[in-house]
Amino acid sequence: MKRIILLGMLISMLSANAFADGNVKTEIIERCKKQMGEYGASMVKACVDQDLDAVNGIDNFPDKYSNIVARCMKQMRQYGFSMVKACADQDIEAEEALSNY
Repeated sequence: MKRIILLGMLISMLSANAFADGNVKTEIIERCKKQMGEYGASMVKACVDQDLDAVNGIDNFPDKYSNIVARCMKQMRQYGFSMVKACADQDIEAEEALSNY
């Protein structure tokens, strides 16, 4: 049972980091065009810039938060990497606050 859990955690960590190797820029541009295109090119650009910054931030999370990042990636990626980062930021903050009770 422990091996299955360990394997699951390893797979989730790899999938969380796999986005950096794929064609993430194309994914971001296409999603932003779809979601923000009706508001003009400047809004699409703002969306793309925000998500690219978020990808860099996600890459900088310490390894000890990989399970949080993997869960947020799974739940929020369809809404953009800025939402993934916000999810992870909030969960990390909450986890730290709970440890102080």
